Amino acid sequence: MLDSGDPIDAVYLDFRKAFNSVLHQGLHAKITAYGINAHVLDWIHALLVDRKQRVVVNSCLPAWLEVLSGIPQGSVLGHILFVIFMIDLPDMIRSTAHIFADDTKLYMKSSSENDWAQLQVDL
Repeated sequence: MLDSGDPIDAVYLDFRKAFNSVLHQGLHAKITAYGINAHVLDWIHALLVDRKQRVVVNSCLPAWLEVLSGIPQGSVLGHILFVIFMIDLPDMIRSTAHIFADDTKLYMKSSSENDWAQLQVDL
């Protein structure tokens, strides 16, 4: 427990758009590491790959581009995949992390510029 006089630096991270930044390759590796059944893995792979998008501006139709990242939102599976992608974040940083849905709070006791630098590295 921290003393009331200990300085605490905290940063709040909002992952509202994080669903769009999950790289398919990294997610696939994590799911495989969890030992997911090959048929389920194929099903998840089919959900994520071979998606294309384009943005129409002033009636100009550009070419379709392959979507290399992102989890389709609005489904139960999308949230589960995001949790799988994020679940090991606290193990990979030195700050303390509290994750709830798409919000994360990182904090640590700070007594020097090195501590602030470490918090920045964790970000």
